[in-house]
Amino acid sequence: MFNHKTKRFQALMLALLLPLMSLAHAQEETWRLNLKDADIRAFVTQVADITGYSFVVDPRVKGKVTVLSSAPMNRDEIYDLFLAVLQVHGFTAIPGEEVIKVVQQVDAKQSAESLDRFSETPSEQLITRVIQIDNANALEMVPILRPLVAKYGHLAGVAAANALIISDHASNIRRIEQIVRELDSPSKYEVEVIQLEEAWVGDMVELLQELAPGELGRGGGDNAARKYSVTADERSNRLILRGDESFRDKMRALINQLDQPSATGGTTKVIRLKHADAENLTEILKGVMGEVVAESAGGNASGGGSSGGRSGFSVFADEGLNALVVRGEPSIMQEAEQIVAALDIRRAQVMIEAAIVEISDELGQDLGVQVAAGDESGESTPVVGTNFGNVGRSLGDVLGAILSDSVIAPATGGVTIGAGERNENGVSWGVLIQALSTSAAANLLSTPSIITLDNQESEIIVGQNVPFRTGQSTVTGDGTTNPFTTIERRDIGLTLKVTPTISADGLVRLVVEQSTENIGDSIESASDIITNKREIKTTVLADDGETIVLGGLTTDNLQVNKSKVPLLGDIPFLGRLFSSESERRVKRNLLVFLRPQIMLGKAESIAATDEKFNDLWEVNLGVRKKLGLPDPENPPTKDSLFRPSVDEEN
Repeated sequence: MFNHKTKRFQALMLALLLPLMSLAHAQEETWRLNLKDADIRAFVTQVADITGYSFVVDPRVKGKVTVLSSAPMNRDEIYDLFLAVLQVHGFTAIPGEEVIKVVQQVDAKQSAESLDRFSETPSEQLITRVIQIDNANALEMVPILRPLVAKYGHLAGVAAANALIISDHASNIRRIEQIVRELDSPSKYEVEVIQLEEAWVGDMVELLQELAPGELGRGGGDNAARKYSVTADERSNRLILRGDESFRDKMRALINQLDQPSATGGTTKVIRLKHADAENLTEILKGVMGEVVAESAGGNASGGGSSGGRSGFSVFADEGLNALVVRGEPSIMQEAEQIVAALDIRRAQVMIEAAIVEISDELGQDLGVQVAAGDESGESTPVVGTNFGNVGRSLGDVLGAILSDSVIAPATGGVTIGAGERNENGVSWGVLIQALSTSAAANLLSTPSIITLDNQESEIIVGQNVPFRTGQSTVTGDGTTNPFTTIERRDIGLTLKVTPTISADGLVRLVVEQSTENIGDSIESASDIITNKREIKTTVLADDGETIVLGGLTTDNLQVNKSKVPLLGDIPFLGRLFSSESERRVKRNLLVFLRPQIMLGKAESIAATDEKFNDLWEVNLGVRKKLGLPDPENPPTKDSLFRPSVDEEN
């Protein structure tokens, strides 16, 4: 039933179109196409039958078409006529690899076309082309050519490639290409070089820009600046003119009038420095420019001071304003300004973070037996006993306790067992057994950090200022008492002194002096202070952000002290009663790590400051949490460190 209806529909369409269409056949098959108020979809169907192409029609493609053809046309001409009819009604055909899409013209430029099926591109085919511009400026041509492009087409200029991108019908693109070829003719502008004798090219360019703003871009717009230009060649003090003959004649006349000897024999200029030091830069200019002046004056001028003739140069530093006062000929002045500009730059900074780690472990074991006996019945008091002073209490302590009938104090750090007796006959004895064990462990971590300028020495000291007695006297020369004591104070603690130098490839050279000094445990008076010092002096290389180890010190000290009674102390097992043994073992490990971080600009400095401030704030929050305090509602900022709070002001 479906096929029957389809055949009926096709027969009906043919019956409507046959009176309006006639086909003629010659050696090459041709057609005459005449339609009046025919449905555009039926028109697409007939073109598909004639050309053999497959079409996909957009649902929005609707309307009636009228086509009048008096001459026979071949297949390609029929398709070109088909494109023209679609264009008149606001539609177009976009050929693909398999089918041809019939869409609205406004949507055509977003679709890619494939023209391989055509031996010659139809004149009414909508295509996209790139037109290369050789001499003119592509962006300048866009406003000129845009009115010639269809409203549904596209025209844009690409500055980087100096080319045009255009979407339009093939015939219109060929017309625009012809116009572009006529406009893109070689420029008649020429380049001319003028050597200045008296004036300086830098000043001359500024004068010419003021005198001819229309041609050189001041007030004349960018287009004029591209056509005409005046460029300064400071190396040879020459001007380079670019433009047509009339422009070059005008500039040449002005240059001849302005290129005259200076009335003052030199110029004076004040150069305000931004980063460099005026005094240091003055010494550099005196040394460098002194040689230039000497060569220019034939060896009669001296660097840094005023000299006669046109080759004189002088420079002075104003430390209050951090400025240079420079006087000299324009050519020499220009070279001096170039040196100042190259040296007066923001210096990079380096943040150096150090980590000094010291781990120590001390172990001690003491075991000894003290025995004493005495007889007080005679005139003298015979005494016998063992006396070992390397463990705990000595024999003197034992005898003193026996004679004074007192309790001996136990030694610190272990177990002390003592026993003794004094009978009626005056015979006394005592035994003291001591077992002592001590241990001590320490882990010291110091992380100093410091920020310094490139190639600038910096130092940080964290510690105490300790007095050391250097002299003392209680009696003067005439015998009168006049006591005095001389004291010298010295910093004791952690010291980090470093000088960084940044290379061109981002490598940091560090000259480091790091020392750690602390006061010993036993201190009886100011003159008996003992300090322990560890120091490193070295020069190392490190990449930006790289952590390196400067050096380390590992010590393992074992001391064994054994005392015994001859013969008796060698008896197995029983000999422990007649001997004393003390063992000490001390292990220390010291390592120093260093990490440089280059800060070239303001952003790196701000980031480093924020990181340190956030670390400080985290420590503050940890302390408040341990104390049970609530977190503040308004966390502080870096600026609040330098402003009093509202409570402090009130």
